[in-house]
Amino acid sequence: MKTVLDVLFSMKTTIILMLIFGAAVGIATFIENDFGRETAYVIVYGSKWLEFVMVLLTINLIGNIFVYKMWQPKKLPVFIFHLSFVFIFIGAAITRYIGYEGMMHIREGQYQDTMYSRDPFLQITAEKDGKKYHKEEPMMLSAIGFNGFEEKIDIDGKPLIVRYKNYIKGVKTQLQEDPEGKPIITLKASSGMDTVDLTLKEGTVEDFGSFVFLFENPDEYKGRLEGKDFVFFYIKDGKFFLKSNLPVKWLRMADQSQGSIEAGKEAELQTGTLYSVSGLNFVVRQALLKGKEKVVPLPRDRKVLQNSSVLSALFVDVEYDGNKKEVVLLGRGGGTPGIPADIQIGDLKVSLVWGATVIKLPFQIYLEDFVLEKYPGSNKASSYESHVIVIDERNGLRMPYRIYMNHPLNYGGYKFFQMSYDPDEKGTVLSVNHDPGVLPTYIGYGLLALGLLLNLFNPKSRFGRTLRMLNRNDSMRSLLALLFLLFSVSTGISHAYPGMQEDQKKEDVSIPKKVDMNEIINTVKKIDRDHADKFGTVPVQSSDGRIKPFDTLSLEVVNKIHGGDTILGLNHNQVVLGMFLMPGPWQYIKMIKVKHPAIKKVLGIPQDEKYFAFIDAYDEKGMYKFASAVEQAQRKNPAERNTFDKEILKLDERLYICYLVFTGEILRIFPKENDPNNTWYGPRDALTTFPQKQKEEIQLILSNYIHGVQQGLKNGDWTKANMAIDDIKQFQKKYGSAVLPSETRLKAEILYNKLIIFERLIPVYFLIGFIALGVIFAQIFNPRKNFQKAGLVIVVLLFLAFLVHTFGLGLRWYVADHAPWTDAYESMLFISWAVALAGIVFARKSLFVLASTGIFAGVFLFAAHLGWLDPQITTIVPVLKSYWLLLHVSVLTASYGFLGLSAVLGILILILFAIKSEKLLGKERVKRIEEGIKEAIKINELSLIIGLSLIIVGNFLGAIWANESWGRYWGWDPKETWTAVSVLVYAAIVHLRYVPEWYSVYKMAVFSTLGYFAILMTYFGVNYYLSGLHSYAAGDPVPIPTWVYWAVGSLGLLIILAYRNRKLS
Repeated sequence: MKTVLDVLFSMKTTIILMLIFGAAVGIATFIENDFGRETAYVIVYGSKWLEFVMVLLTINLIGNIFVYKMWQPKKLPVFIFHLSFVFIFIGAAITRYIGYEGMMHIREGQYQDTMYSRDPFLQITAEKDGKKYHKEEPMMLSAIGFNGFEEKIDIDGKPLIVRYKNYIKGVKTQLQEDPEGKPIITLKASSGMDTVDLTLKEGTVEDFGSFVFLFENPDEYKGRLEGKDFVFFYIKDGKFFLKSNLPVKWLRMADQSQGSIEAGKEAELQTGTLYSVSGLNFVVRQALLKGKEKVVPLPRDRKVLQNSSVLSALFVDVEYDGNKKEVVLLGRGGGTPGIPADIQIGDLKVSLVWGATVIKLPFQIYLEDFVLEKYPGSNKASSYESHVIVIDERNGLRMPYRIYMNHPLNYGGYKFFQMSYDPDEKGTVLSVNHDPGVLPTYIGYGLLALGLLLNLFNPKSRFGRTLRMLNRNDSMRSLLALLFLLFSVSTGISHAYPGMQEDQKKEDVSIPKKVDMNEIINTVKKIDRDHADKFGTVPVQSSDGRIKPFDTLSLEVVNKIHGGDTILGLNHNQVVLGMFLMPGPWQYIKMIKVKHPAIKKVLGIPQDEKYFAFIDAYDEKGMYKFASAVEQAQRKNPAERNTFDKEILKLDERLYICYLVFTGEILRIFPKENDPNNTWYGPRDALTTFPQKQKEEIQLILSNYIHGVQQGLKNGDWTKANMAIDDIKQFQKKYGSAVLPSETRLKAEILYNKLIIFERLIPVYFLIGFIALGVIFAQIFNPRKNFQKAGLVIVVLLFLAFLVHTFGLGLRWYVADHAPWTDAYESMLFISWAVALAGIVFARKSLFVLASTGIFAGVFLFAAHLGWLDPQITTIVPVLKSYWLLLHVSVLTASYGFLGLSAVLGILILILFAIKSEKLLGKERVKRIEEGIKEAIKINELSLIIGLSLIIVGNFLGAIWANESWGRYWGWDPKETWTAVSVLVYAAIVHLRYVPEWYSVYKMAVFSTLGYFAILMTYFGVNYYLSGLHSYAAGDPVPIPTWVYWAVGSLGLLIILAYRNRKLS
């Protein structure tokens, strides 16, 4: 028994269990990517064997508390954060086995006291001799097996058995005549972009929120049709009829005849006819008086398997009293009710359903009003909220409340979160959560944060002892500065995200090709720089609703089409203003970048040309040369697109942007009076759609401006044009003040554009890193020389670069009006900042830190500006309007900086191991190298502990954010799962020291380097190679760049070379 306990409570078991758990859930993300969330849940996340691993981990943790006597006062911080995991485990267990979630849909003016469960259930109802029997069990099913089950109900001493036979994810149904069949209708309905196939049997209802299809008498649908439009199907005299409370238009596709049906009037139902009612279109495919459904599997591809709401078929055998029948249950899993299957088996009536179960609440929610706010000039939601009244007759309560993103309703043990809304904006969808496990989980989170924080300041902890070896006082002051910077940030975070521009087709152009290029170039160069920069201060509304200076818009345009911010010596403002004022000449300027040889051949330009003119993209007849190639590339899966496809799509985008500038559509500078969405318009649209009074004002402004420009081009006097710019600004203040940013904010954005802070920091960081690296090797080869002054200079340079970096982030924060870590580009900037911060914390302890910091901070900034990330400042989505975002992302991303510093230190240590040879360097230099390795590994370990502490706290701050935003603090999304993998990997690395036979400086260097691959997978891999809430590629991976293979191969070679000299004297 003692041997078993020794093994169970050993640190080796701890590390093995953490790695097993991490590997299992990491693999599960790939299962989810290929076969869907349900399959990953059945095989891994929700499996008993993973629960067993979690139980073993918890027992092991409790045992280690006693083995290492963590309750001692000197180990109190360690005891607190290890104990916290016990609370978190208890909370998770309560949530898993007692808690439940669901979805509630309410229309304005309606009451609701039921919800549909998030998880699917197998629901069995039997009736015999007037007595009913019911049983329901959670039934998540896997697309690749592992689904066996057998459910039993005792019916007067005889068992009713429902046994699993097969499951097909992704099916469609086809009707066939059957003498024993029942009336049935299949139809396809679409509203906007959404299309759905429906099967209606007698007595069934399909509720789409604002619209209802029903195959029964609407009078029997009680009061639930109030406020909804509907189409009612029924049978009369052996024929199918339809009736609606709205007028219905129809179009017979066979002969293109058309007509309409008055509201409340019946009409015979016709198959193959398109019906339109209230913005909804539907076609009845089949309508049989006696028919049954035949299940046909859909193609087994990733899109089907990943679709959690696709119609699927569960085949079961039902046995009772010696009788046996096969039954097919159709459903879409959780969140939506399944389709009932009724059978008679012997003298027993049985009804089976696979899908969401209805959960009744002990109170009602009444929806008074649903309010949707959009970004100015955009159809993208800025925020949405439900004005509800909680009605609890038991307690005589009527409580008004506003539910919106990050502001849930908490009542009666239930939490209601704003999730979605109906397309007509007259109904809301709420996520409902009943979770008694939140309290112990939050207690665990609190203890965890407290314990980790105290551990950093505990002089008797491993961290404290190592810190003392590196000069305790200075390091502690650095840590205080670190923690102050990380946690004393403002919790204000503001306005939000959306949108991309609408697709528009380029018009064909037909302009003579033979022109005098010298004359054209001289013409376009006449735009005055000072005037263009003054125009750069004019506010413009972007497609996502953000108001920004023209300076920003022009910079984005020129960088996008040209790859730089100047053309022909003209700055970005001169270029874009010139393109708008003189579109004809600019169409001949070679300014659009192109790389691919095949594209250059089609354009008819020499292979050594880097740029082409807009006019080159059209043939002599004015037809677009790349129309066919663009269409073919767009049809392809992103993973299947070759280099030509990618380049042709980039070229098409550049041409489209040029078209928007030439036509002035991109220049949205005129706000429309009393516009409900505060939309601003370009000159052409303003002159055609605005009220007469505004049209006259705009005509006068534009007339004055054009005359002023003509005068400026003629004699260099731009005074009148400059005055017209002031008139445009006055017009904007008069009609668009509601969304117009302050003058200070606009000036700050122009300053941000001019400074180009982050790009200019790249060479600075690299210089700091490589100078420090040079000094390190100089110390090794010349140990008698004092390099202390050089080290001090490098520290000062790093600190100055860090201050400039901080100023840049602060300036972007002020300009964007939200924290600068809400997209991939900004998070790269922040990681680089965190690396610099980590370097400053340990800057005076070692040149290894300075070298690692400079190089790594430079690498992240360099990667952010390679062109694969969009540096454009955008608005943010409603869910990101939360102070939890500020805390979660900042702390989590900062951890990447510290862990990245450990990875680079690990690489430097491996390099030193690789060159550590007495034959080549001599005994004295090898001794210096070993001293450097020992120094670096201590800093490596400190950085690992800080990084691990931050990633744990950041992860659970994210869990709190998720729970406060949509009612689930852990949903096994690939991003959060891989963050957990990263925590487990680094926890295993940090605990290696407690297993002497597994620990060495060489192994620590290797593992601290390889461990960062978990971070890279969390940050890049999930975003681009897996499907989930945080993904950009939705499971269609982009090809891995070739340099990645070379980098991994080089790292492997370095590890092998270092292995030879891995022992220290």
